Amino acid sequence: RPLSRDIEVPGRLQAVRTAEVRARVDGILERRLYAEGTDVRAGRELFAIDPLPLQAKLAAAEATLARAEAAAANAKQDLARYESLVGKRAISQQELDATVARARAADADVAAARAQVATARLNLSYATVTAPIDGRAGRAAVTEGALVSAGAGTLLTRIEQLDPMYVNFSESNEDLLAIRQTLERRGGDGSVTVRLFLPDGTEYGQTGRLDFLDLSIDE
Repeated sequence: RPLSRDIEVPGRLQAVRTAEVRARVDGILERRLYAEGTDVRAGRELFAIDPLPLQAKLAAAEATLARAEAAAANAKQDLARYESLVGKRAISQQELDATVARARAADADVAAARAQVATARLNLSYATVTAPIDGRAGRAAVTEGALVSAGAGTLLTRIEQLDPMYVNFSESNEDLLAIRQTLERRGGDGSVTVRLFLPDGTEYGQTGRLDFLDLSIDE
């Protein structure tokens, strides 16, 4: 009579996606905002880094921008006056060209100051560390009061996506080849049923299919 052939191999569960949550700014970790081992959604706040130094840098950048804008406005006024005077031959073309260059340099200073403000504002947002993906947040790698560094990429925690999950198992090339030859002789689509058993011997509620004819013997 036909007999089923059961092959038992040990396997390990692996998350489909794993995200390492790291510090993106330097500072002192103030609070952990999640419960370790709980499921979190992408965007959920996980850690709070002391924002005061970052707020001070943002204020300094905004002051630099205000000074640059004032200088640019003054340079534009000078340019407008000089353009009216050059037609009356009250100033030389060289003086007008120098005024144009100063106005362009002032505009460049404004653009650079705005970039500094944007960078400072972005760094301030990094003081609140959020989850990049949905998943289960693990144990915190640092505690409150620890100094975290963007340069060193201080690891704060890991998030693993557990639905769905990979099940990794291995079999020898010889056995894989034998299974493939058997399936080829039998015909059909070459797929077999896969059942999972937990460490206590209970069977997992869902079954799967594995296509042995598409497997690489070298893998």
